[in-house]
Amino acid sequence: MEPREFYIEDRLERYRTTAPCNLGESGIRNLTYGELLRRLEISSEELNAISLEDSPNRGDAVLREEIAKLYPGIRPEEVLTTTGTGEALYILFQLLCDRGSSVSYFSPAFQALYEIPKLCGARLFPVSVLSSASRRETSFVSSDLIGELFRAGKDLAIVNHPHNPTGLSFDGETVRAIREESLRHEGWILFDEHYRFLDYQNELSWTGAGLNPKSVATGSITKCFGVMGLRIGWMVGPVSLIERARSFKDYLTHTVSPISEFLTLKILRKRKELSERIRADLLSNIRYFESNWKKLPGLKEFVPPGGGVVSFAPLKKDIDSSEYADFLMKHCGVFVLPGRDFETEGWVRIGFGETPERFREGIDRWKDLRL
Repeated sequence: MEPREFYIEDRLERYRTTAPCNLGESGIRNLTYGELLRRLEISSEELNAISLEDSPNRGDAVLREEIAKLYPGIRPEEVLTTTGTGEALYILFQLLCDRGSSVSYFSPAFQALYEIPKLCGARLFPVSVLSSASRRETSFVSSDLIGELFRAGKDLAIVNHPHNPTGLSFDGETVRAIREESLRHEGWILFDEHYRFLDYQNELSWTGAGLNPKSVATGSITKCFGVMGLRIGWMVGPVSLIERARSFKDYLTHTVSPISEFLTLKILRKRKELSERIRADLLSNIRYFESNWKKLPGLKEFVPPGGGVVSFAPLKKDIDSSEYADFLMKHCGVFVLPGRDFETEGWVRIGFGETPERFREGIDRWKDLRL
């Protein structure tokens, strides 16, 4: 058995490197190697000293110590580094999902969050966040959906936060609901926290890691810091699970690049300074879109993201999302992802990680279109 086609990837492969205004990505516009070295103030002597031997398969010890500091009460032995969060998620689903397992998740979703559990034979229970976002017209997941998520995912409840593709975040009420439900939940809870560094509401103060004895979290620096090519991610969880995941990892990538580990350590140690500029550019783009979206032909409404880099905007009646995305790319060089690629027709995912200059120029071209 093999998974279905990963729907978003074909369009990303076609346009991610050529679009004059790339709003299809789910991360910050990637830095060049030279730009990253300058921002991190890394000397050539430091780079020349990196050994190209295999890293430990659980990850460099110093890097795991730094990652552990991001999570209150977590120890380095509760951390495993992986080749992006994709590998972390794949391993966890293989370990936590059996045939017939009840798995819930917020829908629409990043396809891997439900496609791999399905491949493992799990029974899927999507919990839609779209009606909640539309009803409340806020940037938060409604707290009443938390109980539904935990009740449906008796064996595994997946909490993607900040949420991709909608950009919805958690307010205090929702966080309290998660804490309360987690005390009653007997199954596993997976917190996919890829955008945790860009949660505009909670900073790094809240995480699902360590919430109860069967909670596990995944994270990464790649999308939030414009370094997708480093392919570094991690999982944080109980030592017994981390050891099983470490053994499973031996059948996949086994180790990650020592160069990526070195740069990731430097990024984490300087994350506050790096984040200031990134957040400023992101919020500038979001504000510009918010002030102009009513002038963009085809869009029905817009709810700004509460965290992360993306938002999910509904289209006006009878507009096909794939045809609309093709039209934007052809006529104004703006690349967005159609809702159809998230198996949710009538919407488009918009990314805000483009440079402010490219972003504003793209939005201005979009405003001039006639459908």
